[in-house]
Amino acid sequence: MLAASVVPRPDVFGRGRAGSGRLSEVVFAAGRGTRLRPLTERLPKALVPVLDVPLVDLALARGAAVGWAARFVNVSHHGRLLRDHLAGRPGVVVLDEGEEPLGTAGTLRRLLSDLERTVVTYNCDLVSDLDVAALLDAHAAGVQPATLAVRRVDARADLVIDGGGPRLVDRRSESRAGYLFLGAACFDRDVLRAIESRVPLGLTEGLLRGLVDAGAVNLFEHEGYACDSGTYQRLVRASVDMLARPDVVRAPGAISADVPAYAGPGALVEDASLGPGAIVLAGAEVGAGASLRDCIVWPGEHVPAGAALANGIYFDGSFIPAGA
Repeated sequence: MLAASVVPRPDVFGRGRAGSGRLSEVVFAAGRGTRLRPLTERLPKALVPVLDVPLVDLALARGAAVGWAARFVNVSHHGRLLRDHLAGRPGVVVLDEGEEPLGTAGTLRRLLSDLERTVVTYNCDLVSDLDVAALLDAHAAGVQPATLAVRRVDARADLVIDGGGPRLVDRRSESRAGYLFLGAACFDRDVLRAIESRVPLGLTEGLLRGLVDAGAVNLFEHEGYACDSGTYQRLVRASVDMLARPDVVRAPGAISADVPAYAGPGALVEDASLGPGAIVLAGAEVGAGASLRDCIVWPGEHVPAGAALANGIYFDGSFIPAGA
């Protein structure tokens, strides 16, 4: 774990650790998923499946072993579908933000009075083997009121270490080696009081920039798997990668380890059609003589006989290249 060396400003962020205390988790699931359209025109991004397991379920599974006082999931776009999916989950509280989401920082501000002394946040589109309990342990051992899960990268970093402490950079305009923020973090609840009440308000603008500028963060370096599945290309990549990671995704269908490939429950596909990285989700049908490689066939779709699909997603009767 890398720790910032600058002491936070006590007049802004306060001092002291959260201690063992009770724990809350907030899973951010209200995003519109604009980079995954048209998939997300029919369902919320949080219900996009990886090997037939919705992203929100993968996010909740990462912290399943932690003794939470409460776990919150915010919903907005196609919120009813997500509310129905989560109905009856023990310990899970749904925050319905309506058609205009509050933003990730705005959500934390809205939930402030309901959160315990230590709060974990997790982006639902993060597909990872991140150990949330290890993140909490690192936070408890640190001296700062915020701990960010990061991965070391050679380019397009979110944080760089300048002069002994981390500094945020905009990787869209400045590509630097440093650390990529993975979308999981741990906070002392008191620092969330610094979030302004205006909405919508994102986490970087509404909280992280002030914390980083004040030197009030620990960096927890995750060396395992992590992929933001928010684009076609990364959704395909994460899905293919998960063929070899039953520890992350407990797929309900059949995985062929030799190829590797996947056929979901009720899927109809010839073994000969399944090339490396072929993923046929639940209820989909693939016509005779088709050839699939590094691609996803969406649930319930029908791929014509003899079709050749590679590196993309078959959805609503057409093929979307992963680079689209």
